Amino acid sequence: MKRIFCCTFLAILLLTAAALAEVPSLSENMFNYAKGTLNCLASGAYDKIVTSVPFSGVSPSADEWAGFAQGGFTDLAGSTPQTKYAVAYWTGSSWKIAVPVSEPSSGSVETLVLISEDGQSVTGYGCSIWSQVCSEYESSSYVSWNAEYNSSTSAVVEMDQ
Repeated sequence: MKRIFCCTFLAILLLTAAALAEVPSLSENMFNYAKGTLNCLASGAYDKIVTSVPFSGVSPSADEWAGFAQGGFTDLAGSTPQTKYAVAYWTGSSWKIAVPVSEPSSGSVETLVLISEDGQSVTGYGCSIWSQVCSEYESSSYVSWNAEYNSSTSAVVEMDQ
């Protein structure tokens, strides 16, 4: 019985170590790329995205970025997006770096998502809503916050003695 337990425990330990080795480290620059992309999308500086965001393949054109901004977001045009809060999480095959357009005070806040398979360069992008992002990062074993959003407000309560 002890032998079976030890073998099972060792197998689980080896599988866990193998899984850890497969997760590429996330470059801190990925948060900057995501925030910069969001700012450029809001201001219409699509050419700047093409030249400043490192894609692992061919970068989308300025026209493709314009189409993405106009078709994927309703709250972005002409606004100043928030860039304080951002989260990155491992999906099992890629990192997703998510930056909500505004303070994520509700699940319906539009969110830019950059995708990176190696943690260093961008392999894809998309638009999501904050509730979907939350659902995905809550089930991830690897989560990194640029600045974690906490929607609760502290209250001071006087205790009777």
